[in-house]
Amino acid sequence: MQNNKLKINLILLMIPFLLMLGLNSCKKDSLPDDVSHYTCPMHPQIKMDQPGSCPICGMDLVPVKKETEESITNDMDHEHEGHDHKGDTAKEEPKGIKIDPSRTQQIGLQVEKVGLRDLSKSFLLQGKVAHDPDLWVAQKEYIIALKLGDPDLIKSSEEKLYFMGLSKEWIRMIKRTRKANLGFHIPTPGEPTFFEAFLYQADVSILKPGVQLEIYDLQSRKLADASIRAIGTMVDLESQTIRALIQSKETLDLKSNTLVQLKVKLPMGKHLAIPKSAILFNGDHNMVYVKTNSGKFVGKIVELGKNAGDYYEVTKGLSEGDEVVTNGHFLMDSETQIKMGGQSSHQH
Repeated sequence: MQNNKLKINLILLMIPFLLMLGLNSCKKDSLPDDVSHYTCPMHPQIKMDQPGSCPICGMDLVPVKKETEESITNDMDHEHEGHDHKGDTAKEEPKGIKIDPSRTQQIGLQVEKVGLRDLSKSFLLQGKVAHDPDLWVAQKEYIIALKLGDPDLIKSSEEKLYFMGLSKEWIRMIKRTRKANLGFHIPTPGEPTFFEAFLYQADVSILKPGVQLEIYDLQSRKLADASIRAIGTMVDLESQTIRALIQSKETLDLKSNTLVQLKVKLPMGKHLAIPKSAILFNGDHNMVYVKTNSGKFVGKIVELGKNAGDYYEVTKGLSEGDEVVTNGHFLMDSETQIKMGGQSSHQH
């Protein structure tokens, strides 16, 4: 009997504690009024009813506000309504996301205006002081053919020089002066120094005879200014390159086959361009995030043209004056996935 009374007393003492635990549990499970759920910045498929850590990567979960979710849903519904009414010509706000200014500062988001830019492409070519006895001999053979006056011999000699890389203008100069350039065989004191470089096929279309360049030694010390005199007519099947003959504007005291660096800066004209840092390269397409007049951020597919160092020409998808995200867009992409529930906001 005494034992039963003791058990009843213990139970009565535990009831308040059990009630308190139950209340705390309810408080813990209940969400704030303005929060829809908690999710991971890197794994938006994770949706929890309370804060904590992502079960995949361990990052702290962030709250997704009901206001944001509702406004995005409304934006999407509004867009679909606009598609249903084909006769409606009113300009509609594009679908996108709106991020709190404090959040944009937190992820280091920066934007830059799209505009016309003077683009230029820089090349760094490897070259060497020319040492081509065969080319010097071919010039001598041509001069002998000219002296003999044999039309067939002259024609075959000209073709040989052409296929060895001399331009037709250069061949005409040899015909006029009747002088072989010894610089192809050995550097000649008092004469401009010749170099040869090897161009990739993709660069031949923009590197033409007459293009100016600078010659540097292997310690990056400038030696002289120079220009491309001729570009070969045949691709080397092994290296997939084409030989270019380059002439310095002064005599250089260098031995045959001395290695050098050849720097070219080629103007490409004015083009609509964006920084390379603004582009998300996604394999089959490229996209950027654009800030709209209302402060939303919209993903847009863009078509790119020429690459010029840190900038790309834009041929389709943007207009002058558009503002593109140049920093923080990878976190921005995660933010979009979070707020769109894993859906994409990319616009064509």
